[in-house]
Amino acid sequence: MTRPAAALASTIGLTPARDVSARLRARGRAMGALVVTVFGTLWAGAGLAGWGAPAWSWVVLAVAAASLVASAIRTLRATPPVDESALPAELAARRRRGDRIFRWAVVGEGLGIFLAVNVVANLGHPQWQPAAAMLVVGLHFLPLAVGFGYRPHVVTGLALAAWALAYPWLFAAGAMAPAGWLVAGAILMASALVSLRSVAR
Repeated sequence: MTRPAAALASTIGLTPARDVSARLRARGRAMGALVVTVFGTLWAGAGLAGWGAPAWSWVVLAVAAASLVASAIRTLRATPPVDESALPAELAARRRRGDRIFRWAVVGEGLGIFLAVNVVANLGHPQWQPAAAMLVVGLHFLPLAVGFGYRPHVVTGLALAAWALAYPWLFAAGAMAPAGWLVAGAILMASALVSLRSVAR
């Protein structure tokens, strides 16, 4: 640990190992929030476009997205990177396990979306493709919760998966209902906000 970082850790009552863990956690959640914000904004934008939303709603979406991105970038800038080659053995092992779970979750998500949208299309229901993709995206948060030791991902994953199964039955347009996409985007952006707030305490 550099002297400035050690001094900061001493000031806020952290041991060096806890400081490294906190920095890894802060940077990881900030990066995750950036990714989730991008996809949440795209989904919400698709919902607004399909709804023919008024201009003020696009302004709200833009401000919300920009605020989340700015907060994530501030967190990254305020948190020094960690020399992972010098991590304590236990922390390094947890980090490798988390990275493995993350890689497999992302691969599984990609394959799952590909299979899900093709299955519903081949069953003669291509209109269900958005909901099928949404379901897979939601489920991929569950292993991430385990890999990163971050329980709010369970809430995000279950909420998104439950919404994917429910919303096609709530609207006349079924799985193509813009409101379904809008709420899905809101769930993801709320998840990003919670993640950023968790490391801003």
